Amino acid sequence: MERITEDQVAQLIGFVFARIPDATSLQGEARRVATALRLAATKQAAAVCFHRASPPENAAGTELHATASWNLLVAFAQIWHDHPDFPADAAMETFEFDSESPLSMTEHREQ
Repeated sequence: MERITEDQVAQLIGFVFARIPDATSLQGEARRVATALRLAATKQAAAVCFHRASPPENAAGTELHATASWNLLVAFAQIWHDHPDFPADAAMETFEFDSESPLSMTEHREQ
């Protein structure tokens, strides 16, 4: 997570939230979907921001959750990958989890 800059975090989070419609203007299933998407994105963004604001001695305990949350935010952003404002630089920074040992992770840059 250290390689991800504050600017990349802000770009990706801002991009995702800008694409999720305001639920108050929607009805029925569309409203529920928008509400769920905003809630999920908010929780993921909070985990990333919490980890980045944690003191170094606590960072090890929050890194796995923050990494998984970052990957989910990237997946949300990928929905709109063809949008002209797509934050490609931020979305490149993802992490792979070892299926044998999911608590260890390796950095991965999509090409």
